[in-house]
Amino acid sequence: MPNATKSLIVSLHDTHPGSWKDISEQLDFLQNLGIGRCSILLVPAFHHEHGPCCWNEELCSALSARQDAGYDLVLHGYSHDRQGQTDTLKNLFWTRLYTNREAEFLDLPEAAAQSRIEEGLTLFKQHGWTPNGFIAPAWLMAPHLPALLHKMGFHYTNRLTELIPLDGRPSIPCQSLCYSTRAAWRRTASLAWNRHLFSRVRHNALMRLSLHPHDLHFETIRQQIAEILKTALHEGFQPTTYAEYAAR
Repeated sequence: MPNATKSLIVSLHDTHPGSWKDISEQLDFLQNLGIGRCSILLVPAFHHEHGPCCWNEELCSALSARQDAGYDLVLHGYSHDRQGQTDTLKNLFWTRLYTNREAEFLDLPEAAAQSRIEEGLTLFKQHGWTPNGFIAPAWLMAPHLPALLHKMGFHYTNRLTELIPLDGRPSIPCQSLCYSTRAAWRRTASLAWNRHLFSRVRHNALMRLSLHPHDLHFETIRQQIAEILKTALHEGFQPTTYAEYAAR
């Protein structure tokens, strides 16, 4: 029998109307591997290309069906960019190198953060979705954000290296496997890094894999992801979601 204490969380980042084709294909890819539940991270107004009112009914119905089937719908920032924010020497690495000006909540003042989160929640309210968690773009957030999220009723957030329950329990160390695909050298480095990281995290009780919309476009990355997930399932990891895991 598989060891039920070993959990696998796959999260699909940057879901919005423009990425839904890729996300839908990722959901099918996971389903074919035997993963029938994951966390889907929604960006209400991705790069200011549209707002919550532009999410079409077909997409929203599909997401509602996923939630009903046990998937976790997660608020993932509001615009996922830094429009109107200033980059400084102090944050330049995170805003220009680690991300491509997408660290929306890295240094956002608390009042502005609350306003954007409230705007993002309109999308969830419109469609009856349960916002258990909030995950900042690129996992980068100001120190005040966890307390604000708790006050706003969220149950969890996370960083790249930890899952953070918002009920006062200590954070759970768990570094996510994740790919960077926007340059050839990044893809090559990602393959090497995730091969190494998987050799470490496969011995943990919790394994995380974070996918972005273009990850499966690259055959070598697609193959490695499939190999990692098949091995994890064979070794007894049970697919779950952030919401379910944080509620334990």
